[in-house]
Amino acid sequence: MSETPDASSTPRAWSPALTLTLVGLVLALVPWIFKLTMAPGLGEPCGKGFDCAALDGRCVQGAEGPYCTRSCESDAQCPSSGHCGVPVDDPWMLWFSASEMSERFCVPGPRPEQPPEATSRPGEAGAQFRPPEQRGELGGDGQR
Repeated sequence: MSETPDASSTPRAWSPALTLTLVGLVLALVPWIFKLTMAPGLGEPCGKGFDCAALDGRCVQGAEGPYCTRSCESDAQCPSSGHCGVPVDDPWMLWFSASEMSERFCVPGPRPEQPPEATSRPGEAGAQFRPPEQRGELGGDGQR
C-alpha cells in the first residue's frame, strides 16, 4: 500500500498578499527602529534634519552647533530648563517662523524677553537655490 502524505505535513506556499505585507512592514519598521535606537538623543549633537532618536525629534542649529530637540506647542511639553519657541541661532527656522504653519521647538534656556523676529531671508544659506538677481550676481545693465 502506498501512503499518501498528510495534508498537514506538506508545506504551504505563502500567499502574495501576506508576502507583500511582511516585506512592507520590514521596509517601514527597519528605518524607524534604527532611528529610535541608534540616532542621537535629545540635547546631543546631530547632523541635520530628522536624525534624532525621538519620533518628533529635529536637528536644529544652536549657538554651539546643531543639536537634537523636539517639536512642541507649549512650554509644558519641554524640559524645565527650556521653553517652546524658535531657535534664535538657526537662520532657516527664523526665516520660516513668520508662518503660522511653522513648527516650534524645545529650546534650551529661559524664554527671551523679546521674541526673535523673522528675517527677510536666511542669510547666505541656500543661496544656490535663489535666482541670480537675488544673489547679486547680475550687473546693473540687466543683461544675462
